[in-house]
Amino acid sequence: MKIKKKLPGILGDIILLITAVFCVLPFIYMLLMSLKSTVNAYDFSISLSEITLEQYVKIFTKNHFFRYLLNSMIVAFGGVGLSLLVSCLAGYSFAKLKFRGNDKIFFFLMMTMVVPSEVIIVPLYLIVRGFDWINTFKALILPLPTAFGVFIMRQAIIGVPKELIESAKIDGAGDMKILWKVILPLVKSAMMTLAIFTFVGAWNNFLWPLIATTEDAMRTLPLAISTMRTAYDTDVGLVMAGAAVTFLPPFLFYLILQSKFEEGITISGMKG
Repeated sequence: MKIKKKLPGILGDIILLITAVFCVLPFIYMLLMSLKSTVNAYDFSISLSEITLEQYVKIFTKNHFFRYLLNSMIVAFGGVGLSLLVSCLAGYSFAKLKFRGNDKIFFFLMMTMVVPSEVIIVPLYLIVRGFDWINTFKALILPLPTAFGVFIMRQAIIGVPKELIESAKIDGAGDMKILWKVILPLVKSAMMTLAIFTFVGAWNNFLWPLIATTEDAMRTLPLAISTMRTAYDTDVGLVMAGAAVTFLPPFLFYLILQSKFEEGITISGMKG
């Protein structure tokens, strides 16, 4: 009987283990291929004599690579800052301020989440071109805040007790001071969650930077990887080394904020 009771748990652990292995395999493949020079993506053989850091040397000595890296860092961190600013202000307004049409505006804002981002590429490009922002960081950063960020912050701020806000108002605090001194310290976990999502999304974004930039000096790392080709073939090791370098910053960013990530997801999903 005990074995029968434990069997579902054992099967569940086996399924999770197999799933984890399949999730990790692409990263192992990426790292192994980045340590060799080959044009065959199915060349899985690896030996100590074949291991080389030549591909990483090529990447870091490649023209404009550090410029690509700097561009990605500026866009990602700029997007995080702007998204937190916009989402916190809008989230506080929808959660705690009473104004006409609050629920309706929030509903229509949430409806934009079901619209694929590809649908708004053309009108967004026309707007950016109209402002003469092509090949600028404004074009790459300003579109990054989304309704999803507003949703996360609103759900977190709703859980802040009204008594704290009323006490702050009695002490003469305005809305901005209440938000900065009272609200934000209590919703740091949700802010960290939003920061992770925004950073990863901005860092890995390919389509919009491809459209919004035409000058090589404004390209980001995902675009740089797509150009790591020769005239007739692709050095798989070089591409994988570029992918490994591109993967590292968001991975480290997530590890740093990992302790707050699950807590923020729980808060944003449960409050309402």
